[in-house]
Amino acid sequence: MQSSLEESQDDGGRRTRSSELMKKRTEQSKVERDTLMMELNGMVQKMINESSWWERRGVDCSILMAAFVSLPTAFLQLGSSQPLWFSLGVMLGVAHAVITVKGTHLASHRALSESQVWGKFWTTFFIEVCSSFSAEAGVHGHIKMHHAHTNVIGLGDSSIWKVSLLLRIIYLFIAPLALPVITPLVAFAHLKGRALVLVIRTVLMVGLGLYSQLWLHINVSGFRSMHSALFCMLACRAMFSVPYIHVNIFQVRMPSLQNKTR
Repeated sequence: MQSSLEESQDDGGRRTRSSELMKKRTEQSKVERDTLMMELNGMVQKMINESSWWERRGVDCSILMAAFVSLPTAFLQLGSSQPLWFSLGVMLGVAHAVITVKGTHLASHRALSESQVWGKFWTTFFIEVCSSFSAEAGVHGHIKMHHAHTNVIGLGDSSIWKVSLLLRIIYLFIAPLALPVITPLVAFAHLKGRALVLVIRTVLMVGLGLYSQLWLHINVSGFRSMHSALFCMLACRAMFSVPYIHVNIFQVRMPSLQNKTR
């Protein structure tokens, strides 16, 4: 009886020491991570301070400006009856990709202006008006999910685009073309439980962006049919959706797809 009691006490002591050791290691790892993060932040801040305005914002702003400047020409060329000139309207898809991907990324990091007010304005403009998504959800998804879990299987971007029921070819090369339709629907789903002012603003801004492009297709490009205008609008917005999915979201290996032989 006494021997069993002593063994129980020994086991309890070992578990206590093991628990204390694990706790100490966890705290030490946290301190090391915090130290590395501070060093990284210091290096980044030093690089920013040593960079000129052109390096920090000028290059990116010039690229965005070039995309916006090309929009009038692109809309006009889409109204041409000449195949060569009409094909130049492809610039609209390129410009849309630059504005939505690059503009949204910079706006998410508040990298377009040092002013908080202008930073919030550009975030709303690029994410909601141009990209048809919720600004708050977009910033949270990029900063908190993408950067925190980049290339982590099952988390971050890899937890978003997973439709294992689809065939491989459809999943990779056809389903992403539906992103222009899926994006605003997902944005509205993120508005559940949000403040009424935020809901109204997001709906109005997304609606403004979609209606503006449709209006330009009809009144500038000259599409006579609403259906043809909508199709062109979808094609321009979906032009780079496949590489976008492959590069930014498709980071997860799906065993269910790999095991399919069809």
